[in-house]
Amino acid sequence: MKTLLFFLSFTGTVFSQTPKDLDRIVRKLVPDLVDATVAIMINGGSGSGVIVSPEGLVITAAHVTSDPKKQMKVLLSDGRELPATSLGVDHETDGALLQINAPGPFPYRPYVETKTYKVNDWVIATGHPGGPVVGRPAPVRLGRISEAGTKSGFSDAITTSAMVISGDSGGPLYNLKGEVIGINSNISGSWRINKHVPLPSIVARWDALIAGEAFGRPMQPQQELGDLFNEPYAKLRERFEDALSKHSKDDPDGMALLKKPRLLDPHHMQKFLDRWEPDPEAPKSPQYGFQLESRAPRITSIIPNSPADKSELVPGDVITAINGQPFPRTTDLALVLQKGGKVSLTINRGKIVDLTPMEVIARKHFPQPVAGVIDMIVIETADDNNRPEQIPEKNFTGDLEFIRKRFENSIIPLGNGRGRTLVSATVIHEIGQLITKASEIADVENLSATVNGQNYPVTIMAV
Repeated sequence: MKTLLFFLSFTGTVFSQTPKDLDRIVRKLVPDLVDATVAIMINGGSGSGVIVSPEGLVITAAHVTSDPKKQMKVLLSDGRELPATSLGVDHETDGALLQINAPGPFPYRPYVETKTYKVNDWVIATGHPGGPVVGRPAPVRLGRISEAGTKSGFSDAITTSAMVISGDSGGPLYNLKGEVIGINSNISGSWRINKHVPLPSIVARWDALIAGEAFGRPMQPQQELGDLFNEPYAKLRERFEDALSKHSKDDPDGMALLKKPRLLDPHHMQKFLDRWEPDPEAPKSPQYGFQLESRAPRITSIIPNSPADKSELVPGDVITAINGQPFPRTTDLALVLQKGGKVSLTINRGKIVDLTPMEVIARKHFPQPVAGVIDMIVIETADDNNRPEQIPEKNFTGDLEFIRKRFENSIIPLGNGRGRTLVSATVIHEIGQLITKASEIADVENLSATVNGQNYPVTIMAV
């Protein structure tokens, strides 16, 4: 389906780069940018990074690797899962380096060493939102710099409209030359504010980071809490806040402490998640009834009344083969399970378990291990209502209201100037740029837009 971009004739000049130019630049860059973006799997959690040398040097965020000399896995865009070791970490800037422990060469991108960016520059953010997904390349998001050089918990933060969420942390922020200018860092309580570590602040300590030195103290892992205000987690967020308020106690130092350790147990929390209502509009999919660690074949939980629950599988079992065949990577196991059908699982206790999946309506769930989320919300500074401050007050419902008010004035009808509406268009810039479906107005003469009851002529810019 083609789209058409145009602007009203009474508007001013457009940007020096036309939408057509921008589209051409981005399409040309994307394959190489995605190839250099990696997923980082460590301690049951995940983050992102970017390869910056053919030998496999990776830049990421300090809160992803935490400490030097840690062992982890790196997932490349071609599906290879390789070992890696963290080098230096700088918690003062939230920058870090790691080295892939495998022979290259690897796809990589150049990076800037000095501040070459400014407010209003177009940028591209990539990463693995929600953690890596088998067969899904790193999603690309386009945005613009709104602040360049603002102190915000780390040095000279870059603020952009290129939306990043949990799992994107450590991923790259590119300019339109394909150079890395920043690293995704602070996942805020608003999809409109995205913070990135500037590369110059990482380069300033480059030699020390290569040598494996550590600077500062680890950041509070609030970046992962950004998911709690997004649409799939709105109801769960309310329930979890309620659970926290009922099972927390005051501390003289202003901390909120959980009274019931059971809330920290990932299996208990998984049951909490499994009681969440299914989405009736979601397609049915095969379900075996067990969940694995992030990127590992160890079973973390069993869903009640599922095929796995009726079998001999228990949490902690490690799957060593499927249908009698060992799998070199966990992704290979996932691909077989996604196909559905009866499977035979060999587990580390020497047992073989046969499972036939049942079709269920897909449930919404956390994209990362529950235990990691719980660890992040156990102890946080409490507000006046004895709730953790780092759980964003403005959840997705508030964001929807924000969007709705703007949509009321952002969707306008287009017609032929004789009172007939042909199609709607969306305002994409305050200077009057609009976007709509090209096929609906391709042959229309005297095209006009109706704004506040008045008709204005429209000039077509590009198809």
